[in-house]
Amino acid sequence: MVNRLTFDDDLFLRSERVLGIPVTNQSVWRFDHALDTAELDELAHRLGTGRLGRRVVRGAVPGARARWVPSEAVPPVAVRPEPVEDVLTWADAEAEKRLDPVRGPGWRLACAPTEAGGSVLSLVVSHVVGDGGVHVNAVVEAVRGVGAGRPAPTPVRWWDDVRDAGGQLLRAGRGVLRAARAPKGAPLPPGTQTSRTRERAGDETPARPPCAVFDCDAEAWDVAAAARGGSANTLFIAVLTEILLASGRVSPDAPIKVSLPVSTRREDDDRSNATTGVSLAVTPAGGRVTDLAAIRADSKRAFASAAEESPTRLLEPLVQLLPDAVVARTAGNSPVPLCLCSNLGELPREFAAPTGSPATSVMMRSLTGGTSPALLRARGGGLTAWLTRTGGTLTLAVLALDPDHFPDARTLRDHAANTLATWSIPATPW
Repeated sequence: MVNRLTFDDDLFLRSERVLGIPVTNQSVWRFDHALDTAELDELAHRLGTGRLGRRVVRGAVPGARARWVPSEAVPPVAVRPEPVEDVLTWADAEAEKRLDPVRGPGWRLACAPTEAGGSVLSLVVSHVVGDGGVHVNAVVEAVRGVGAGRPAPTPVRWWDDVRDAGGQLLRAGRGVLRAARAPKGAPLPPGTQTSRTRERAGDETPARPPCAVFDCDAEAWDVAAAARGGSANTLFIAVLTEILLASGRVSPDAPIKVSLPVSTRREDDDRSNATTGVSLAVTPAGGRVTDLAAIRADSKRAFASAAEESPTRLLEPLVQLLPDAVVARTAGNSPVPLCLCSNLGELPREFAAPTGSPATSVMMRSLTGGTSPALLRARGGGLTAWLTRTGGTLTLAVLALDPDHFPDARTLRDHAANTLATWSIPATPW
């Protein structure tokens, strides 16, 4: 069976190819000891011969979806001999390295010693090659020595592409008909604050959006959540919303739209991207977001709706058929989320210890290249954040997509630190 690109795979590929905006997923492990380079070389080999070892080949017939084929490129581990003073600056530089999901490789592994006497390890994967689920599974399988998810070298003839193009046309037609009859989903409360696009203006110089990362005490986080009738995830939503409130990006007088990614990955699922999303409205009170019980109830309802067929999802086969020029005009004007919370939960033991010894903390995040203050301003975004748990540590990574309310990393870091302090959560910035 030919492994074809899904709609989401194609979306990230076109973001890079058509819009010049590559999206990558990055994990960064911090260790209190040196790493063995031979063990890292073995890890890289296993990653390259597993589900990350794939590249894109475009269809030979118009309308046929591109397909995945095995990639023979296994990039060597990039070892920096000099100690790293600022781990986050080093991680940012690693995330900017060029990846190629078409020619391969679509991923990169790098390590460096730290001035504190430990080590830091980075894995960057093109979002075309895989979402967070693939990212985690690839490392776990590599540690276990399990070869899985690598595309089979299936021979493809021209009539295979003709058949796929015809099937895609049929799926697009059915999707349009079903979308016209599908329910539009539960609306958000009137006046809910959302992201909106606007005219592109200001500095067009390419610039990295500000990012702040904190290692938080997991027990204190859980205690603070339980005291307000919530969970670790609902407190995550509240913290990110309160950072937006503190910056003035949103008003305390109206509900705020929060977006939540949801994995649709099944057992033995070889898709590169298998994620959908739901949303809810969070209502502040007195400039705070402390009713975690309400957020928890709304989150459960939102997650329950994730399996419903929305008109947007039904139109995906049609969108995947659109030529690049049309995609450039439509996708280039779409807004980014105002508040997106991606809780990756407790990381598997093998993932937290990719070379056998557990990391002290692990940060995961997605980063977008090719951005400028003018582009971010036009897309109308706010904050995007990721939360991971490793033993007694919760690692919070926050990316700011609003150059006016979060002009630099220090501003973002200060707002985040102050917000965590109001919840009595001990936090150490990276």
